[in-house]
Amino acid sequence: MPGQASGVLAWGPPGSVTPLFCLLVLLVTLPPGAPTCPMLCTCYFSPPTPGTFRHLPALEELDLGDNRNLRSLDPDTFRGLERLQSLHLYRCQLSNLPTTLFRSLFSLQYLYLQENNLLYLQDDLFVDLANLSHLFLHGNKIRVLSEHVFRGLWGLDRLLLHVNRLHSVHRWAFRDLAKLTILYLFNNSLATLPGETLAELPSLEFLRLNNNPWACDCRARSLWAWFERARVSSSAVACTTPPERQGHDLRHLSQADFRDCPPANHAPARPAGGTKPKWGGEAEAGRPRSNSSSNHLYGLGEGGAPPADPSSFYRDLPASDIRSPKYDSPTEVDYWAGYGSEEGRLKEGCAGPGCSPLDSGACRPGILPAALPPLLLLLLGPPRL
Repeated sequence: MPGQASGVLAWGPPGSVTPLFCLLVLLVTLPPGAPTCPMLCTCYFSPPTPGTFRHLPALEELDLGDNRNLRSLDPDTFRGLERLQSLHLYRCQLSNLPTTLFRSLFSLQYLYLQENNLLYLQDDLFVDLANLSHLFLHGNKIRVLSEHVFRGLWGLDRLLLHVNRLHSVHRWAFRDLAKLTILYLFNNSLATLPGETLAELPSLEFLRLNNNPWACDCRARSLWAWFERARVSSSAVACTTPPERQGHDLRHLSQADFRDCPPANHAPARPAGGTKPKWGGEAEAGRPRSNSSSNHLYGLGEGGAPPADPSSFYRDLPASDIRSPKYDSPTEVDYWAGYGSEEGRLKEGCAGPGCSPLDSGACRPGILPAALPPLLLLLLGPPRL
């Protein structure tokens, strides 16, 4: 009869057994250790990153930035994106990058990796990126640049490595960067930098080395000699040691300051040239024009020409990425807050009454967990008469 309960599946007046009660009973009786996921949520217990974008061969720009839950990437994540021109991976929680992550991204021009937790960059990580013009690596924890770390970057124009923990740069680390015009190395831990390293950059126009603990002793002679020959716009290079030269500008030292140094050893022979682009002259033909929309960030004029007032180059860099105007630079506390607490991070994505303290999945309103729809259809079906 209408209004009368018929078993546990029928709708009924107050006091009768409801489908919601049945659902709660069923969830309570799930076997221990079974994965749980709240209503209205989709839980990803194993991130489906391998080959995620392989069916988007025409994609030109991909923005995954400002994603604090992105902690790792599968080597094949970007497989098939041979037309990709701009890739945003800034302000995530990436601590390492698979060696083959950027393989076959032949069209890539802009790569944003700033504000992560990257500790090192392995050799040949960028070897297929001959068309890359902008590489943003600032705000990480990189300590060393090895000999072949930038191999293959024949077309690179701007390299930003400031605010890292660099204390060592291999003598030939920049040997493939013949077209580099802007290099930022300020706010690191560099005490020395071989002059031969910068001599590999014939197109360099703007250099920032400030806020490093420079040792202005005999180890600085080759860098001083490079400044004597080079014609670049450079920041100050303030000496930290020895005490009698603290605060002096390394660039303004004289030959007499090195008179007690032992004779300079001949520099080791330059290794053979690096890897050439696989497509011959296509890298040069496909080289992008200067991005005038971002020139103001670097003190550059239209078309990449120096501005009328060179001092504009030394204005503090804005925290915002050129494509993310509301981007806030994280502090050291932000980097490590909750590090290793995966459950806490995942719960942030599941807000609202549908999530319980045991939830560990990202929430998408209106989407039911895959295991529940058949049960709910049964429990919430039309009342029996």
